[in-house]
Amino acid sequence: MSRAAAIVAQVRAALDRDTVAWAVVPGTAALLVTALFVVPNYVRALDMKDEAQRLEAVADENISQRNNLQLLERSVTALRDECTRRCRPLAEGTEHDRLLAAITRQTDGTVVREQSIRTGQMQSVDGIAASGPVRRREVSVDMTGSFESVFGVLDAAEGVDQLVTPRTLEIVVLHGPIEQASQGNPAVRATMVFDEWFEAPRAAEAKEGKR
Repeated sequence: MSRAAAIVAQVRAALDRDTVAWAVVPGTAALLVTALFVVPNYVRALDMKDEAQRLEAVADENISQRNNLQLLERSVTALRDECTRRCRPLAEGTEHDRLLAAITRQTDGTVVREQSIRTGQMQSVDGIAASGPVRRREVSVDMTGSFESVFGVLDAAEGVDQLVTPRTLEIVVLHGPIEQASQGNPAVRATMVFDEWFEAPRAAEAKEGKR
C-alpha cells in the first residue's frame, strides 16, 4: 500500500470514529434523559390521570347523593305539609268536650226533634305509632230530625280540630214519601258512632314540659 493510500485510510478511520462518537453520545444522552425523566414523568402522569378520574367519580357520586338528598328533603317537606293539611292532631290531656260541643244540637221539634249523646269509657290503645300512649273514647249519637241536621252533625264532627273517626252511620226514614210530602217535614232517625282519640295525660304533660 502506498503512503498516500495509508494516509487516506487513516483519515477515513478518524472520520468514522468521529461519526460514531457524534452518533453514540447524543443517543446515549437521549436514552439517559428518557430513563431518568421522561419515563418517570409519564408513569406519574398516568397515576395522576387515574387519581383524577377517581376523584371525578367521587365528585359525581357526591353530586348525585346531594341531589337525591334535596329531593328527599322536598318530599319530606311536602309530606309534612300534606299531613298538616289533612291530618288531625290528638286531643291533649283532658280536652274531652271539644267534639261534644260541636255535635250537640238544640231540639226544636221540627229540624231536630230528638238527640241523645252517650260517651264510653276511655280505653288505652296499643300498636299505634305516636309520640306517646294513645287512648280512645266512643261517642254515640242518636237523633231524629231532617237530613240536613243529621249531615250537619257529621260535618261538625269532621270540622273538629282533633282526630275523630266515624265508625258507623245508620239512617232510617220515618215515613214514606207521601207522608213526608203531606207533613211537609221529612224526618229520619240516625245513629252515629264516632271514635275520639286522645293523648294519654303523661304524654300531653311531657309535651307541655318541652314548650
